Amino acid sequence: MPIALTVLLAEAETAALDRHIAAHRPGHTREEMVAEIVARWLEAQEPATRTHPDEGLRPEELNASNDS
Repeated sequence: MPIALTVLLAEAETAALDRHIAAHRPGHTREEMVAEIVARWLEAQEPATRTHPDEGLRPEELNASNDS
């Protein structure tokens, strides 16, 4: 479920966001665009910062040396 978040942008940043929306996502709201930008930024981060569950080793990777 989405969580509401308030973000304060300078006039120049808001104008740039509006230009981006007009050029690339006509009809989208500022809120939708900021959410998409943040989601894309998170996807681009290092794998270590992602919150994927640790699924352990695959069966073919198991052997006596990693048996604990």
